[in-house]
Amino acid sequence: MYILALDTSGNVCSAAVLADERILCEKYVDNKKTHSVSIAPMADDCLAEAGIGVKDVGLFCCAAGPGSFTGIRIGAAMVKAFAQASGKPAAGVNTLDALAFNASGTDEYVCPVIDARRGEVYTSLYLRGERVSGYRAVDIDTLLAELSGKRTVFLGDAAVSYRGRILAASNGFRIAHPGILLQRAGSVGLIAYAAYKRGEYEDAYTLEPYYLKESRPEQILKEHDGADQSGVNEDGR
Repeated sequence: MYILALDTSGNVCSAAVLADERILCEKYVDNKKTHSVSIAPMADDCLAEAGIGVKDVGLFCCAAGPGSFTGIRIGAAMVKAFAQASGKPAAGVNTLDALAFNASGTDEYVCPVIDARRGEVYTSLYLRGERVSGYRAVDIDTLLAELSGKRTVFLGDAAVSYRGRILAASNGFRIAHPGILLQRAGSVGLIAYAAYKRGEYEDAYTLEPYYLKESRPEQILKEHDGADQSGVNEDGR
């Protein structure tokens, strides 16, 4: 089965086409281009390189979050549109799961960290390919203190932003190498395909983004009970 996978949940924009568990083509852009402009041409290029068309795809999937609110919506909207037009199944993959999958195979703890703004990160913890904690948003220093004494590899954009703080917190901490450090659509596709084989998938109407916490505008709306929100960054994270 052919799978089209997208990841627009962070600064990186990535698309991939797979045939079952084989990645036929993967494109990865980290140059701050607008995802809404980049992702469709990248998906088209991957399909062309794989020698197939959209009609040949049996499963459409995306990184459903957490991450950038705007980016998550872009990927989810595109996958939902493809699934609706084709009548094919869709799948949303947790971005933290996909990041952790990049580092599967290590005996260390794997800790993906995504910037949630204002000193917080979205995170979860994995060991030998299994998730061993819940998904949450937590202060970076609190997280590092909790993991003290554990040999841990960190991935994600917050591992870049907080690199110095992470490495200074423990001799057992390290940052993943650049080839697996950030989101990759290939990992999204592999996880989605494994779930599909277990009968776990969605469609254009049931796939929903996973934000984990409210956006900043939503928080302000609650705090000020409908006060003017002009000038607030819509992305919010």
